[in-house]
Amino acid sequence: MARHRKASLGLSAEQARQALTVLVQEGKLAAGEVRKALQRRDRLVRALRASLSALESGAVSAGKRLNGSRPAVRRVGTPKRKLVRRKAKRISPKRRKAMQQQGRYLGAVRQLRPADRAKVKSVRAEKGFAAAIAEARRLMRAGSGQPRRG
Repeated sequence: MARHRKASLGLSAEQARQALTVLVQEGKLAAGEVRKALQRRDRLVRALRASLSALESGAVSAGKRLNGSRPAVRRVGTPKRKLVRRKAKRISPKRRKAMQQQGRYLGAVRQLRPADRAKVKSVRAEKGFAAAIAEARRLMRAGSGQPRRG
C-alpha cells in the first residue's frame, strides 16, 4: 500500500533556513539548487499575481474557462523563449565527396576482422579510398571477412 506524503513539513522560516544550511554544509544539497528553487518560487508567485490581477480585471473570457481549455492567464508573465536557428555551414562539393567517400570506407571496414582491416588500410594508403573500398567488399564476399562479434 502506498504511503501518502505530506505536502509541507510545517517548519517555521527559521527552521527551514537552518535545515537548508545543514544540508548545504553536509554536501547533500548544492547552494545553486537552493537559489534556483527560490527563483522558481519567485517566478511562480509573479505568475500567480499576474493571473489574479487578470482575473480581477476580467481579462479572461468566460467561454475559455468553461470550455476546459487552458486559460490565457497562465501565459501572462511567463517569459517567451526565442528559438535561435544556426545556419548550417556550407560544404564545398569537393569536401562533401571526400566525406561521403570516408563514410563508405568506414562502413566497409567496420565489418571486417582486424587482420583484414590492416590489409584494407594498406591498400588505402597505396591506392586510395576507391581501391580500399573495393578490396573490403572483395574480402567480405570471399568469406574471410566474417562480421566480428562483440
